[in-house]
Amino acid sequence: MGISVLFKSHRLLLASFTLPLAALSGAESVLWEGEKLQVRQSSGRVGPQDLRAYGDGAWSNQAHLWWQGAKLGDSLELVLPVAVAGNYRLALGLTKAVDYGAFSISLDDKKLQGPLDCFNDGVIHTGIISLGDPLALTAGEHRLQFTVTKANPQALPGNMLGLDYVMATTDLKSELAALGPQLKPAKPAVARGAKAPPAIKEGNALEAQPKSPAEQQACFKVPEGFSIELVASEETGLPKPVMTVFDSAGRMWSVTATEYPRDQDPGVWSKPGKDRVVIFDTPCASGPQTPRIFAEGMVMPLSVLPYGNGAYVAQGPEILYLGDKDGDGKADTREVRLHGFGVQDTHTLPHQLTLLPGGRIVYSQGVLNKGKVTDAAGHTMDFNKTQVATFRPDGTGHEVIGAGLNNIWCWSTSREGRVFIHEANDLGYSLVPFEEDSTYPSFIATKLHPAAPMHPPTAQGLDLGGTGFSGLALCDDRTGSFPAPWHGVMLISNPILGRIQGISMTREDNGVYHFKKAGDLVTCSDPMFRPVAITFGPDGCLYITDWYNRIISHNEVARDHPGRDKSRGRVWRVRHASQTKRTIPDLAKMPTGDLPAQLKADSTWQMRAAWQEIAQRRAVQLAPELTRLMRDAATLDDSRIHALWALEDLGRFDESLWQLLLQSPNANVRREAVRALSSLKVPAATAFALMQPLAAEKSWTLRYEVLRYFRRSGASPEHLAWLQRWSAGPADQTKVDGWNGPFLALGGAYERAFQDFLLMRITDRSGPGPALDPKWDAVWENKPVRSEAESKAIAERIAAVSKALAEPTDRSMEVGRTLVQTTCLQCHRMGDQGVALAPPLDGSAQRDPVALITSLVDPDAAVENVFRLYRVETSDGQTAAGFRKDIDAKEITLMLMGGTLQRIPLGKVKRAGYIQGQSVMPALGIGLSVEQAVDVVRYLRTVR
Repeated sequence: MGISVLFKSHRLLLASFTLPLAALSGAESVLWEGEKLQVRQSSGRVGPQDLRAYGDGAWSNQAHLWWQGAKLGDSLELVLPVAVAGNYRLALGLTKAVDYGAFSISLDDKKLQGPLDCFNDGVIHTGIISLGDPLALTAGEHRLQFTVTKANPQALPGNMLGLDYVMATTDLKSELAALGPQLKPAKPAVARGAKAPPAIKEGNALEAQPKSPAEQQACFKVPEGFSIELVASEETGLPKPVMTVFDSAGRMWSVTATEYPRDQDPGVWSKPGKDRVVIFDTPCASGPQTPRIFAEGMVMPLSVLPYGNGAYVAQGPEILYLGDKDGDGKADTREVRLHGFGVQDTHTLPHQLTLLPGGRIVYSQGVLNKGKVTDAAGHTMDFNKTQVATFRPDGTGHEVIGAGLNNIWCWSTSREGRVFIHEANDLGYSLVPFEEDSTYPSFIATKLHPAAPMHPPTAQGLDLGGTGFSGLALCDDRTGSFPAPWHGVMLISNPILGRIQGISMTREDNGVYHFKKAGDLVTCSDPMFRPVAITFGPDGCLYITDWYNRIISHNEVARDHPGRDKSRGRVWRVRHASQTKRTIPDLAKMPTGDLPAQLKADSTWQMRAAWQEIAQRRAVQLAPELTRLMRDAATLDDSRIHALWALEDLGRFDESLWQLLLQSPNANVRREAVRALSSLKVPAATAFALMQPLAAEKSWTLRYEVLRYFRRSGASPEHLAWLQRWSAGPADQTKVDGWNGPFLALGGAYERAFQDFLLMRITDRSGPGPALDPKWDAVWENKPVRSEAESKAIAERIAAVSKALAEPTDRSMEVGRTLVQTTCLQCHRMGDQGVALAPPLDGSAQRDPVALITSLVDPDAAVENVFRLYRVETSDGQTAAGFRKDIDAKEITLMLMGGTLQRIPLGKVKRAGYIQGQSVMPALGIGLSVEQAVDVVRYLRTVR
């Protein structure tokens, strides 16, 4: 397995031979490298870790054996092979760090040392530790055991162990320090608060040392003229914030998720948790702010939406309304609005609660969960995989309005009502103008309606380098926010790279958007900076929710990995020097009669808060003033649209006003006026007369709203004949490639197909596709537990590739490129090449090298449910297996390596299901030599 290192005559000698394991011979002293010892038994995870970042030569062989995920009382058992019987003194070298534990050490069940405390506020070597009096050892294998005891109270949770080496010597007189390895002094200990050494891994920064907020602040880089300020942190009482949102009073709300992740643990939701809903009363003030608790006993809430005298909260299997009836600033009522959401995967639970005009609340769910959701009226629906849905504030009227993409962690609405979302992965949908009724691609196809065309890519070629985009914020205040060139730019939070990225937008007359990189607004040299949500505040500044964690990925690293930070989190504010401090009006206390004037505010927050206050107060007495504002030619269109929303939510319709709105030169005004006709339930005869000026309408999005109106109200033959003029003539069939494509192209082909689909739905009342038999989602069998020999072989393979990767090489990068193109691109895409079966390889440079090696050699280790192998057995005895790409009422579609589709009619299926624990991806790294596997990983680490 490795080269044994011998000590003789008090000098370090390299043996000139290789043994399967470093074994004691007749030498006076022998040293076993910890990372090369055979693991007989363990809990958690055990493997080598490269320690060169902490000092070249400060650890023997530049590495140690790293034990992670242990609990109190757990043991790690290693094999010490003794070739020659004799009396030996034993010693070892360990690593100390902030999240390392305390251990008792035994040999063959005889206690030698302990408890030995491995805590230190920084990464250091222990030096040589004697294990006591000489021992009489027989020839053969001996069991060296480390057992976790009670840790130092100053240590972070983790109980980690780092074993550098074990030494045995028959020299019973000399000092161990003279016999042991002559290691170089380590770098100064990296204490909490000190500058960390360069990280040896990117993406998941498992070795990163946490910084205080003040130290992290010095690590940010922003363009000239910008500054970044601390708003809140764990030091002021905000651990692990998920998102922030501002209410009509200018207060900032947030939720904590300190217990995240708790996958497939339904019991966790049935009892009080450790998390909270909190409020910051003066978030725009200078200096760090301390929150007050609105609700506690929560369990990983992912979204909060202030409303009325309380807030909606998305938490696990439920969406709740927490009310404050007595007005003391704390929740005293808890009402379930929707329940029954699947909780199979913590990071794809319902989230992103957002208020829409028309008295609706929208939210999204990710691709991995499935459940049966019941609303407040008692209506139940299958709610599986990725969905976008709305409901009324009272919890009734639950309705799916979109499907697809894998996880939509954002919802950004422009001043004129255009909604933008994005997909978490860099798959050509990193910025998407959302359209109700749309079906987007995802890892598991979920068509909202069988006849719906699949939406083509909207942002191909941006290559933002992320697999976890989680927030959008549009800089569109009229004045007082960021100046050019940042005004009008959409900002994207990228927690994988630790960046806030800018995207400029242009729109063609036909409604198609084009996106272009506008540079990074925020970068940070602290690898634990994880911006998971962003929003603009009442002061026109950008507020960043920082998850602050070594680990950001959900699946590449074990859910219970001790490196997952459970206590830290920050909120940062980005300000431009041109921004003056604003006086933030409290619209929640503002007299009702003063609210219409606020609809003309330059601040998007202020205008939006005025609309919401008018609606929630049911201020019908304002209808005449709102009508006057909308008729005023001096009123800007964004204000006119918000006044329209307020009038709509009050249930007020004025036919002459709508006639004026539908003749507006602004397509957004016309679109919102038509959309409101549906929520206001305007009779079809009246609406049809109003729509006559739209007969030659060119705006696709406006046509869609007209068609939706008649789908909801019903259409007479006269109405249908009028609508069908838009679908007359041959349809453009131009196609474009893309993830899970090809697709009808944007710019006419897709829009026409989507329009025709909406037209068909006016007469086709079948609704969404039929619910499928749940047996097709069952687990067929579990992959057998690995034998000890199999586990050992895989661990050795990963260790060998890791070791070889760390060594210099003169092999051409072209070797790795060729291997990636001929193997990996059979299932993955990279740029515009490959097959869209599995996640894209773009951004691999940001991934942990060990994770890349593991995914190559042992893809079953972190298989996500969606990528489990799916097996189908037919009635004639045939068997097929692959990635389950789609299933409908007629057939199951499997995708095989290379992108080949295999369709199997349901009538021929005897049984089908997932193989739990087995990835679709074969263990390619087993078939490659160590050199080839290194070539693949080296090349992938250049792919950004």
